[in-house]
Amino acid sequence: MEQATNIEKLQAFAKRTGREIFFTEDQYPLPPYRQIPRYKRTVYIPYNEEKQLFFVLFSDPYYQIGEHTVFCGIYFKTNIPASVRLNFRPKSIFDKLNPFLSKKTLKIDERLFDSKVVISGNDTSTIKRYFKHSVLQRLMIEKLNSNMFMKFSINETPVDFVPELKDNSHFALINPQEWVLDAQTIEQWFSTMKQIHAIFQKKEVEHITYL
Repeated sequence: MEQATNIEKLQAFAKRTGREIFFTEDQYPLPPYRQIPRYKRTVYIPYNEEKQLFFVLFSDPYYQIGEHTVFCGIYFKTNIPASVRLNFRPKSIFDKLNPFLSKKTLKIDERLFDSKVVISGNDTSTIKRYFKHSVLQRLMIEKLNSNMFMKFSINETPVDFVPELKDNSHFALINPQEWVLDAQTIEQWFSTMKQIHAIFQKKEVEHITYL
């Protein structure tokens, strides 16, 4: 029996959970010297009919040098300026041993969070506005501790193939190494990001109120 492809596995997941799935699969021209074809693949699965959370997958072996060529994760749009780029990753032993690295990173000025998470990017005001929330910090630490490859990200990945995210800022929990297809893991990611999304919404309402 022929093994199911990743797309077929995701289709089965969407069908089993009563969700929609949208995907593209485009083959690159195959030159004479290569035997194995290469593809650009994009997939997104909305969490529910409200289409506020999305499981997003991207793979393109010829994407821009230095950018993510494969990743997956849970996304939602925000009112954060489109120019903002932020990255939150788990702190490693190398970060702790190298004092020069710590000088280049941003801080929340919360001892526990700063001891476990490395923040890089170009905007401190967004950190102060959104990430001082204690529950948000706990959720982020828990998820980053669960997998050393996980990270949280703002506006760092190409997701314009998702109509609801196109031309919008987005916050994401992503695995920048591979496609994750395990149903239980995907549902756990959805659960975490659903809670974080609610916190973001509250912060954005508070901001509008004080304007």
